[in-house]
Amino acid sequence: MLYQKFIKQTHAKIQKTHRLFAVIAFIGLFFYQHLAHSQQYVIVDSENGDRFTGIWRDGTETHFEIEYQEQILRLPLMGHTLTFISDIANVPDRTAAKYFRNGIMLLELKMPEKAMNRFEAAIEEFPRYPAAHYQLGLLYKANDDNINALERFRSVAILDAANFDLVPHFREFGDAALADEAYAEAVDNYQLILKYYPEHESVPGLSYITGFLLVEQLENYDAGLPLLESARQQYPNMASHEKAFFLIGKLQAKIDQLETALYTLQGFIMRYPVSEWVYEAYLTRAEVNLKLGRTAEARNEAAQVYEMSVDEAIRERAKQILDQTEWTVYTQADDLPDNRIQAIAADGTDGTQLWVGTPNGVMLFETKFNNWIPIPNDVPKLINSATEKVPDVRAIAANSEEVWVGTRSQGAIHYNKLTGEIQVYSPVDEYPAWFKDIKMDDADIWFATDKGVVRKIRGTVDPPIVYNRRESFIPVDKDNIETLLLTPTTLWGASPDGDIVTFDRETDEWDSYRSTEIREGTAIVGFDTAEDQLLFTWYNAAEKANGYFRADLDGLNGKSTTLDIGIEDANDLKNIYIRGILDNTPIVSEENETPPVETPDPPTSEFSPETELIEEEIPPPPPPTPLVLWIATNDSFYTYHTRPDEWENTTTPQIVSGELIINALIVVNNRAWIATNNGLAAINIR
Repeated sequence: MLYQKFIKQTHAKIQKTHRLFAVIAFIGLFFYQHLAHSQQYVIVDSENGDRFTGIWRDGTETHFEIEYQEQILRLPLMGHTLTFISDIANVPDRTAAKYFRNGIMLLELKMPEKAMNRFEAAIEEFPRYPAAHYQLGLLYKANDDNINALERFRSVAILDAANFDLVPHFREFGDAALADEAYAEAVDNYQLILKYYPEHESVPGLSYITGFLLVEQLENYDAGLPLLESARQQYPNMASHEKAFFLIGKLQAKIDQLETALYTLQGFIMRYPVSEWVYEAYLTRAEVNLKLGRTAEARNEAAQVYEMSVDEAIRERAKQILDQTEWTVYTQADDLPDNRIQAIAADGTDGTQLWVGTPNGVMLFETKFNNWIPIPNDVPKLINSATEKVPDVRAIAANSEEVWVGTRSQGAIHYNKLTGEIQVYSPVDEYPAWFKDIKMDDADIWFATDKGVVRKIRGTVDPPIVYNRRESFIPVDKDNIETLLLTPTTLWGASPDGDIVTFDRETDEWDSYRSTEIREGTAIVGFDTAEDQLLFTWYNAAEKANGYFRADLDGLNGKSTTLDIGIEDANDLKNIYIRGILDNTPIVSEENETPPVETPDPPTSEFSPETELIEEEIPPPPPPTPLVLWIATNDSFYTYHTRPDEWENTTTPQIVSGELIINALIVVNNRAWIATNNGLAAINIR
């Protein structure tokens, strides 16, 4: 059975009148000659033991011609064995050739196992022996050992693909792997055909198939995208061209080749206006325009799909994009020093001026009446040039008289609006290097740093006070303080490790804060106050959850609410910020509400002290002040109404398509401003 398979795969119409080995080689030559891409060499082995190598010139059914030592020799096929090669370096020595001929003879004698040993011996003697690799590949394949067969055929392709038609073998292996959903194995086989047989008739179809597998199944965009682009250009009349055209544009958008994606998708829409992917192409273009800050273009693309499509899923996606166009995203194109926004603070008498901090310094803008105008003064330039290098800004605080800027490695910078003076508080002056948060009022300026809490008392010339574990016994595991909150009576602070500390401003005493609502391992991200309530956001890495905490200003009556759970990405887990105001929304009673039923007064009875005590009730505590809360995460911007028994959860549309990191949030003048790693986003609050 093994021998029969070998004969079927190796020989073609053997002429019974000629010597077996010579005819096999001759027929093989005519079968594969059209694949040759280089000079054809032939090794001639004679029955008398002579052996020489020449350049093939011509052949008939009885004779062949070769060029040998600059002469043309015409020799009979009878009595000679011919072996064809494309590379002279692949000419085996006599010992290897002898092993190979013995292997062929053993196959004729129906002894495939012994033949395999001879072929292996030939390769051991001469590793660059393509014919021996090929025969072993056929034998492995006949034994259903496709792994070893593929490796042998791969060696043949590397050594001398031109003289061996390996396409049927690679295609068979690839199709079998594809049927078994072994996509990487299928791609491996198909790529061998594309690489070593680029002129084969199966290459156009395989180019598309392989590209789709690389992109859709293996997500190998670096290999798949160029292959699909090449197939689209070389084989535009294939049925797969339409899908490839669309997929190329979608992938370009995915890997942030944004302008190229817009061009590709527009070309796709023009060529295939009724394609099943045409709406997807419009929506992808809309998402790309959002990333580029082209809100009007994005709105037009999404609106077109929303009006034309009858598919509810497509319409819903278009609606989401239309909602996202409510956001305005400011970038370097709008005079920001950097797209990575790390701090924001409102300034001015009406809060319309906006300080923006980046790794490349600060900038000041006027935002009144939804404008975005860089303020034409030299203050940002003075601040940015106050340190040895442009400051990496991590915190900003401003009021009518001054601006404080905290940096990552160069301390703090102070700008006095009244005098125009700039002063730097740097590590050279024994100040901490990293100022992470700044809070101030009429009495003090407080700084959260990597060396503890720094306090500067107004109206004194005393040096700032540094509170840490060593000098002031601040109750934290490390001196690193991440964020602060200042109230008239208390300073709140939180470390990255989850420690919450308080400082009583009347007694000058530090304390730890604990609440049964705050679970072990919870870290605090940011604080805020709203009316008479304390707010802060938190995350718990062990539980993969985040949320917010609300309590009275003294920390009593606290309640923690989980927002998202099952968050795997550390950035999505940690980046959560909160702001709140009083909720003045009127309570609307439900329609058809049943009026209360009047009941007669109970019969009178004689008074007794016991009865009076039983009937006397302790009044319940007043409900917490209803608030409107805004919470920003990497994925969404949430609006919460906390009115008791009327809980609302309205998710404002995602800021932009794609991944973002949120670094800060403020709400001022009915606009929410969100600092992200890709611009400053703003939305009007309804």
